[in-house]
Amino acid sequence: MSLTLCGVAISAVAAAASTFGPSVLAQNQDPPKKAAPVQTKSDLAAADVFSKVSAKLNSVDSLSCEIYQTVVLSGQRFHAAGRYVHATGNRMRLEYRIAPIRALKASDAEHLALDGKEEENPEDSVTGSLQQVCDGSVLWSLWVNGDQKELTRRNIREIVDAVGELPNYSAAQSLQALGVGGLQTLVAQMQAGMEFGTVMEQQSGDKRYLVLSGRWSAQARKDYFGLTDDPAAALPEYIPDYVRIYFDADVLLPRRVEYLKKHPNPEQKQIRPAVVLDFRRIAVNSAIPEDTFQFKHPDGDPIPEVDLTAQVIESIQQIAASDDPSATETPELTTEQ
Repeated sequence: MSLTLCGVAISAVAAAASTFGPSVLAQNQDPPKKAAPVQTKSDLAAADVFSKVSAKLNSVDSLSCEIYQTVVLSGQRFHAAGRYVHATGNRMRLEYRIAPIRALKASDAEHLALDGKEEENPEDSVTGSLQQVCDGSVLWSLWVNGDQKELTRRNIREIVDAVGELPNYSAAQSLQALGVGGLQTLVAQMQAGMEFGTVMEQQSGDKRYLVLSGRWSAQARKDYFGLTDDPAAALPEYIPDYVRIYFDADVLLPRRVEYLKKHPNPEQKQIRPAVVLDFRRIAVNSAIPEDTFQFKHPDGDPIPEVDLTAQVIESIQQIAASDDPSATETPELTTEQ
């Protein structure tokens, strides 16, 4: 699976559902609710907002921020905190420190509030971590879960060169699939894959936000999740139904992405946050030390390294062939789990 930020969020929901069983979302245990914020209709359309945000993201040479991810399911909370850095030349660094699952607390509502104080994971409570580093040529991924460790590498240049001649696939698509497109890719994928309604404005503290709410398009349901049934049919438990995005109206950068899930009982007209992604202390065009994008092998016992370059190239070639209307058969896809 491509490890974009959107992929991380959806993977977290899938992991939570598998951990607690198929009825996890049916249990009505949510964080304490606050009064609905006051929102007013904006003069901007969703396409206008995306255009402005994309232009801003594409104009910067570097961007860094703190990133927080919270998953809330069935009275349980999953939390990860870290840092994200992106620079021109497809250079990227994403680090997550993952806290153990615990029961939801009343105080968690304060951290989940848009203007709430972020929550760090104390070092002595961290049980896992994720690190992705790309210097523009090679993407390294290191996953640590207790005593389990996994290290993979993908040669970006080899992949881009190998798929460059494919008629149904572009270099940009291959970079997006690898997850090195950063916030630009996240924003572009949400715009392309979801249908958005009226843009709203919301004041929270001293910040003004543009709020966009949307749901998966029929094409996205097919392309992303392989769903070709009735568009009105319920989605699997691990796939959020809606997304709500908060853009800082002054700097035109994403501040929060909420993936929302409907109550499994259609009689219950409720939606609840399944995953919340917060981007805080965003800095653009600040000086980034060059070694930020150099992967350093961890000290201690060597971790076996798995090169996935050939597997990624083969998978992309098969996907492109299956999208070719002139193809006579659809090859079996290889999916990295």
